[in-house]
Amino acid sequence: MSTMRKTLLFASFFLTAFALIGSPGLNWNCLEGQNDNQSNGNCAAGRVTFTGGGYPATVHISVTRTSTAQVIDDYDYETTGGNIEFTETLVPADTYSVNLVGANVAVSRSITTYGGN
Repeated sequence: MSTMRKTLLFASFFLTAFALIGSPGLNWNCLEGQNDNQSNGNCAAGRVTFTGGGYPATVHISVTRTSTAQVIDDYDYETTGGNIEFTETLVPADTYSVNLVGANVAVSRSITTYGGN
């Protein structure tokens, strides 16, 4: 068997296994209400709860206020059976980048908050 064929076989096996595992999800809920369409990440300024599954035992979470590049949260999170649940206070109104990074996992979401201060 040629080297190229072995490489393709290995890559196919790896990608198939990765696809079967699935990708981690990240959902959010606007606790102070929503503006426009919550599914697009539009919340009233205030608390936003994030939940998801399919994560490794430890995930690094960082939250950045986009307009100023100010990091408002930066910590390691221990999942429970691969599940996460955390709440962030996204004030003042702005767009925030929420990033989760762990072993073989990188998830990023953008949440825009409106109103309030």
